[in-house]
Amino acid sequence: MEKVIITVAPTGSVPRKKDTPHVPVTPDEIAETAYRCEQEGAAVIHVHCRDEDERPTARFEIFKETVDKIRKRTKLVVMTSTSGIAGSTDADRAAPLRTKPEMGSLTTGTLNFAGRTPTVVYVNTVETVQFLAKTMLDLRIRPEIEAFDVGFIQQGKKLIEMGLVKEPAHFQLVMGVDGGIPATPQNLLHMAGQLPAHATYVVAGMARMQLPMTTMAILAGGHVRVGLEDNLYLKKGVLARNEELVARARHLAEDLQRDVASPDDARRILALTA
Repeated sequence: MEKVIITVAPTGSVPRKKDTPHVPVTPDEIAETAYRCEQEGAAVIHVHCRDEDERPTARFEIFKETVDKIRKRTKLVVMTSTSGIAGSTDADRAAPLRTKPEMGSLTTGTLNFAGRTPTVVYVNTVETVQFLAKTMLDLRIRPEIEAFDVGFIQQGKKLIEMGLVKEPAHFQLVMGVDGGIPATPQNLLHMAGQLPAHATYVVAGMARMQLPMTTMAILAGGHVRVGLEDNLYLKKGVLARNEELVARARHLAEDLQRDVASPDDARRILALTA
């Protein structure tokens, strides 16, 4: 098997300091977390940013400061989020891409985040998805196609057919969001089986399913994503630090006889150097 890439998603748009003191929200905190996670085996960092009140933001100046500080401290592959904040325009969502990351997230469908109160609808119209894909194509940024269910993969394939995503494509299989596909071994194998022949994929398991989905991904030949965006706990009742989740994924890979990719290995595997 190819070396396993560990992606860390340290912040996300939901956890606050009141939920866990370990979630990094300022540019300096995120850069420090990036450094610690690289030391433990991370190769890619998925970047969300927050404003002065810990609210999710796509403001260019905050993303630029954060990305610049990560690059100064690490050699990690930087992937910026293009997630939609309520009321945000397509241009707002594309603003982080102006930092010229090597990768950007690209969710290809709309989802009910049913487990939140009030319920959040993550809207990704066909027009928005194509706009973001075209923006990444023009900027030579490789998209990570986020699939919360099987239909999202089919929409990703359409982008490839349209020439908006170059092959080999890279997918993220998001397992266990309330409103998306449940995190079961059967569902993970089914999702992986729907991917284009030469695609790479990373698996993100939500909450307590992060550990079993990480294990499954390593065994199945995929790559893994961990971090406080998806899971706050190292084990029941024990709040995690991002670097601890990365270290656990590295130890799992080593125990299962898969080498862990460096940032430069990840660039090769994900065709970022082409």
